[in-house]
Amino acid sequence: MLKKKLLLSLIVFQGILIAAAIIAIIFGVFYKYSDNDPLSSSDLNELNFENIYLFDEKNFQQKIIKDDHIILQIIDIKSGKIQKEIIFEK
Repeated sequence: MLKKKLLLSLIVFQGILIAAAIIAIIFGVFYKYSDNDPLSSSDLNELNFENIYLFDEKNFQQKIIKDDHIILQIIDIKSGKIQKEIIFEK
């Protein structure tokens, strides 16, 4: 009788661990796709590659001209995150 209870509790514990793993995988997938980095695939259509310059081996500079503003962004190559942003008015 004791062996049956032990086996049943191990099966229930294993089921709980499997459910937790599935939830963690689903959470990880949603977190990965909800990450809003500035160089997502939808933004690549809007980029003008003539205004992108290699800043150093780890960063590049992007120049964006919008209305009366010139925006210079220094972006990390690996992560795609903006390190510094400078805005000039015309």
